[in-house]
Amino acid sequence: MEKSLDNLIKTHRYVFHVAHPACREGILAWGLMAHGRKNSCIPKGVYAHNLTTKPNAEWYPFVYPFESDFDLEEMYGNSIVEAYDYWRIDTKILKNEWLVDNAAREDFKPYLGYDPRHMYVYTPQDVPLRALTLFRFQQEKQWDIKGEKGTVHVLGIDGFRPYEG
Repeated sequence: MEKSLDNLIKTHRYVFHVAHPACREGILAWGLMAHGRKNSCIPKGVYAHNLTTKPNAEWYPFVYPFESDFDLEEMYGNSIVEAYDYWRIDTKILKNEWLVDNAAREDFKPYLGYDPRHMYVYTPQDVPLRALTLFRFQQEKQWDIKGEKGTVHVLGIDGFRPYEG
């Protein structure tokens, strides 16, 4: 696929590549490698979500191909969003070009009800492990800390954070 200036995009500092947990060992060994299929209209690349929100159902499709959703859905039920590994890519430390994923954009525009032009992106280059941090949904943590004069402060850590596995 030929790159055009219309396809180039300035992403947020962090974008998220979503992967089935079965891919974790390979990603930890080699990073994210740009893959493609011969005779496909989908360009070779590493695909990501260019969003600043915590993952939710609007991030669908979480991964492609969709077949991997079924085994996770059996384990996680209604919490399918929590089933995946979310690899945060620090785009600031990479020299990679990022492009709009027009295939996903057009496929999911009717489902989402708006034009997700900036939501789906890809880079044709590999993403090394040094630019990756694994995020997962985990148990939220909360502490009550007694303050002065009878006050209580509550500190908490969100459930979506770097993986502590």
